[in-house]
This record gives sequence, C-alpha cells and structure tokens, in this order.
Amino acid sequence: MDKKSMDFLAKVSFIEGISLIVLVFVAMPLKYIWGYKIATMIFGSIHGILWLLFLYALYTARKKNGLDNSFTVKMLVFSVIPFGLIPMEKMIKDFNGKIEKKEKEGELVNA
Repeated sequence: MDKKSMDFLAKVSFIEGISLIVLVFVAMPLKYIWGYKIATMIFGSIHGILWLLFLYALYTARKKNGLDNSFTVKMLVFSVIPFGLIPMEKMIKDFNGKIEKKEKEGELVNA
C-alpha cells in the first residue's frame, strides 16, 4: 500500500473540488448574470486541467493501492458534484486509516 499516492489524491481532489465550486458559484453567475464570458473561459480551463490531474491521481492511487471499483466510481461521481469534495475527503481519510492500521499490525508482527 502506498500512502503517498493517497495523500496526493487527497490534495488534488480538494483543489479540484474548490475549482468546481468557484466555476459553478462564481464564474457561471459572472457569465450568465453579468455577461462576463471570460470568467468561464478562465475558470473552466483551470478546472479542466485540475480534473485531468485528479484523474491521473486517482489512476495512480488505484494502481498502487488496489482500490476497488466501488471506491473509484464514487470518487469519479463526487468529482463532478459541487461540494463532492467533502465525501471524497472522508473516503480518502478512511482508506488512509486502513493503511495506517495495517502498517501498525505489520510492525507488531515484525517486532
């Protein structure tokens, strides 16, 4: 198990989630209410790049930690929902807790 890849996923998912919130609740109103089309172009591009980085981080974490399909699909669904970063953070925290528990058990066995 690789805690480092899960920590990277946690950081990227949080930043990606914030970018989605900014896109939906700041850039979209700027475009559709006040006519600033540039807002969605800028924030949409930033969010798109961050989402691709999130996909890479999820793929890496899945490959290194053997994440199951359920975890992966839930992360993908939450990544496109505003405030989905909250359940994503909980899922990652729970998984990291399992990693730490296994590491402690391994230390006790090896002692």
